[in-house]
Amino acid sequence: MVGIKTYRVIRDLIKDPQSLINYVEDYLLRNAGLTYATKEVNGDVTRLVAYGNNEDAELSINHEIKVKGRGRMRDLVNALVLRYLGTDGMRRITILLLQRNNRIYRVNDLSRTYSPSTGLIGLMLISIMALSIIVAVLRVINIIPSIHLIIILLLSPLLIPIIYSYILQLRVRHGDLRNSRIIKFVLEYGDFEERKFNEALRLLSRIENTRSLSDIRRFLISLINDERTKPRNFHEEEIDIKSLINKLGIRSNYGIYLVNVNQCNAASIGLPGINYIVLTSRLVSCLSTDELAAVIMHEVGHIVHGDSAKTLFLISLAQLVNIALITYIIPLMSLPAIPILLMVILLEMFSIISVMKLSEYSADKYALKFVSPRSLAMALIRVTWKELHNELVSRRLGIFASHPSVSSRLVRIMR
Repeated sequence: MVGIKTYRVIRDLIKDPQSLINYVEDYLLRNAGLTYATKEVNGDVTRLVAYGNNEDAELSINHEIKVKGRGRMRDLVNALVLRYLGTDGMRRITILLLQRNNRIYRVNDLSRTYSPSTGLIGLMLISIMALSIIVAVLRVINIIPSIHLIIILLLSPLLIPIIYSYILQLRVRHGDLRNSRIIKFVLEYGDFEERKFNEALRLLSRIENTRSLSDIRRFLISLINDERTKPRNFHEEEIDIKSLINKLGIRSNYGIYLVNVNQCNAASIGLPGINYIVLTSRLVSCLSTDELAAVIMHEVGHIVHGDSAKTLFLISLAQLVNIALITYIIPLMSLPAIPILLMVILLEMFSIISVMKLSEYSADKYALKFVSPRSLAMALIRVTWKELHNELVSRRLGIFASHPSVSSRLVRIMR
């Protein structure tokens, strides 16, 4: 049922069904070794049927999208539909600049770091497991933890993430966007124009350290006029972050930072005295202004709802339960410490992750007060279309995933 609803949402997001059909057919003929393919238009229904190597697939589009067939061909067609939706069937080269006080910064000038959200979540979950196991080992070897050690163990799940958050803000402060403009130069090539794409990438390495807007524009014009590197589309876009923030009504005490990470991601940290959002350069490169606004408001939703503080509170509560269990309850009842502790930790992690999943739905709902459902849904698709394909094909249950499934989020957003 979720799959059917998801395909209906996908259909609502596709503007040109005929272009999608042509893209899928072209890809299959070029790369999948098809023996036969046929297209037909019957009333409102556009259909593509493909055969090859004892496999077949049928893609039909009317008021909804249906992908039928068997074997690898069916999975490939499903992936191509999502790839087209996530990339518009294009390869893009994006030059991202930051303008602040009439000075130009390249993305390479900014802090290079790993995914901030992964780091914070990892710290929180690892701390609860590691510290609980330390207490358990001490108890097994008959060393009763002192009250000072217990206090340290209780405070650690709170202090470690807070210290991490402050250090991260210091590292990314040079990418402050609040009084900056983002300038994007985007060259778009067809998905099958690999030679032109690679040649353009090679030539663009010559302006890696150039900071003059006029020099960059002049060089890009030379690429556009050269048949060897001429893109299908080219556009320059400016995003005035200050105007965007004022339009969305974001509080002045919320920091927004850009970091040099080749990963589509965003994260927010909302703790007492520290509230900021981190956007990766890859995310800003692949989203339109409206889609970027949707992501920012989703992260603002996390801060407004106090999701970081809630998670820290739950982890500290779990740590308190673990220490009480190991220090008093298990010895009193003469129970095996390690197996019970591991089972309790798994239950605690499941509970914490369930709360984190619910917070994603709440942040989406908050964002929809300020942006259109289409903008938020398209931003989610751009970032997670590969993950969505895996969900629709494998249908695995992500019990311990920190985010709900992309399918369920899309359905709720477009509802």
